Formats: sequence, structure tokens, C-alpha cells
Amino acid sequence: MSVSTSSREQRLAQLLDTIRTHGGRWTSGRVQDLRRLTGGPTQRGTASRDLAELNRRGHLNQHGPEDGRFYTLKTRKDGAL
Repeated sequence: MSVSTSSREQRLAQLLDTIRTHGGRWTSGRVQDLRRLTGGPTQRGTASRDLAELNRRGHLNQHGPEDGRFYTLKTRKDGAL
């Protein structure tokens, strides 16, 4: 595993833990705000890709159109992993 893959996996794990702790709707803007506070990468593209990856892995539900997309934590009722 490369350093960049390792740091990405750590970043995704931290984001998922935060989403589990705080719940609610998560947008790329909300992830950017979080990362401004925690010192992580603040680019919108990185935030969007991280949310999409957590959705792809089955942790989040995706809602809305591309220009208003948000994510919520997948629950057992939703078939969470």
C-alpha cells in the first residue's frame, strides 16, 4: 500500500467516524468545513470523491441531483454493511 493510498484510507475512516458521530446530511461543503477545522485537505473535488467512495463502499446513501447532492449514513434498515 502506498503512502497516498494509506493516507486516503485514513482520511476516509476519519470522515466515516465523524459522520457516524454527528449524523445528518453531508455535502462536499460540510466536509470542507470539517477539514478546515481539522487540518485536512479542503478541495471540493476531494470532499466529493471521498463522499462518493463511502457511498460506493456501502456506508452512505446518496440523495438529490448532482448539483444538490448530499449523503446520509446508511442504517441497518437501509442494508448497511
